[in-house]
Amino acid sequence: MKKLVLILILFITNILYSQNIKFVNSQFAEIVLKKYPTIDINKNGKIEIDESAKVDSLDLMEENLTDVEDLIHFKNLKYLSLTINEIKTLKLNDFLNLEELYCSRNKLTKLEISNMPKLKDLAFGINQLEKVTIKNCPNIESLNFMDNKINTIDLSQFSKLKYLSADNNGLTQIDFSKNPLLIQFIIDENQIKKIDISNNPNLDMKILYIDDNVEIIGTKKQTKNYTPISRPPASM
Repeated sequence: MKKLVLILILFITNILYSQNIKFVNSQFAEIVLKKYPTIDINKNGKIEIDESAKVDSLDLMEENLTDVEDLIHFKNLKYLSLTINEIKTLKLNDFLNLEELYCSRNKLTKLEISNMPKLKDLAFGINQLEKVTIKNCPNIESLNFMDNKINTIDLSQFSKLKYLSADNNGLTQIDFSKNPLLIQFIIDENQIKKIDISNNPNLDMKILYIDDNVEIIGTKKQTKNYTPISRPPASM
């Protein structure tokens, strides 16, 4: 009898232990719990597997984060903000429900994003990126990577792209031919000499930011309606 009781205790303990998440960074778990105490449904001071599975939104803006490897435990997120932190490397894969991802104003030098079929809004501006890897994210509508050091970007996979902010980078050329839904772009303060907008009939020609020396190739209607926009001078 005693042996049976011991086996049951060990079995229950094993089940309970298996529910606990082994966080690489315990500080990350503490930050999440402090900001979202309701995640801890059973009030044991820990985030368990079934609890993390219920989380669909995390706003971790301005939390002094440097390592977010433990995001892997929150695969059902629809919204994630990591804006204004100290993150240098960010690699996120297989977040199948994620719709919005914001990681601007960090110290990113490496960014890899893949297999996010529902992702619509992606922003990683004001970082130190020279290149990025984005794969299998076909539904992106808004893409913002302003104020980086990126010199090339392939937009051909983003057939649903509507809004692009790519100002103040090192771009020498940009191809919009596979972005028929494009409405607005901001590409000034680059090294682009020529753009072809012939395949972008939805462009609002009055809200495009383009350097004065860029040659614009488009339809007669587009060129007729184009109104150059000047940025206000920087405040001293």
